[in-house]
Amino acid sequence: MPCGPGRGRGGGGQRKMLFLQSCLLVLLHRGPGYGYSLMSDLREFGVATGQMDISILYRALRDLEAADLVSSAWDEISLGPKRRVYTITPQGEARLGDWMQLLEARRRQIETLEVAYAAVAHPPDRTKDT
Repeated sequence: MPCGPGRGRGGGGQRKMLFLQSCLLVLLHRGPGYGYSLMSDLREFGVATGQMDISILYRALRDLEAADLVSSAWDEISLGPKRRVYTITPQGEARLGDWMQLLEARRRQIETLEVAYAAVAHPPDRTKDT
């Protein structure tokens, strides 16, 4: 399955796509959305949407849909042009929960690493005690 941490060959593009997919799942966890609204909401996560082509967002949504993590349907109620509305699936909710647990564990590891580095980079001044 193409979606998920640690899958694929790695690389910056893959990590960026995983981050984008994770952000989209969080947004859809809050409620259904359509392409341009999701694009705007991605700014909350520090995504430079002004520099991102909308096709990247739709590719991420298609990948999530192919993995059964989101579903989509045409909005029949819209007064303007029809829009495809995306909704997170139960599988998407479960995957999002798994990813959040993985991120929490990774955050703890990073914090431990930062503390260890700070202890070496800035050792306590032991000459004051003598």
